[in-house]
Amino acid sequence: MARTLIALGVIVGALAVAWLYRRFRPSNPTAPTYSVPTRLERWDFAQPNAEWLLAVFTSKTCSTCAVVVKEAEGLANDSLAVQEVEYRRHGDLHRRYAVDAVPLVVLADRSGAVCASLAGPATAAELSALIASARQLPGTV
Repeated sequence: MARTLIALGVIVGALAVAWLYRRFRPSNPTAPTYSVPTRLERWDFAQPNAEWLLAVFTSKTCSTCAVVVKEAEGLANDSLAVQEVEYRRHGDLHRRYAVDAVPLVVLADRSGAVCASLAGPATAAELSALIASARQLPGTV
């Protein structure tokens, strides 16, 4: 009988320690998460035959988005199509490609393979570096 009470006491003590640990342990820091498409159907976007597509997913309620679009549009040329994909006008594309954070810049090659992406504020220099590094990837079109 005494051994049973001791065993029961040990079990209750272990449960109490486990409960206290879970209750008062520091929480893991929260890191923002977002999804990035791995492929874009180029026919969903303007200039599907351009060598590269820089799609800028935005929302009218995002003040940073307008700056990123302006920086991206300044990089457009014959081989690089730049298109803003604003949520109210192109919500279907946001849903299709599971874009859940803006601004999100996605660089796709001619076949639609996403070669690079950038979330959040971006300068023209950062976007240019993104494009330059993607163009050097082996196997890009």
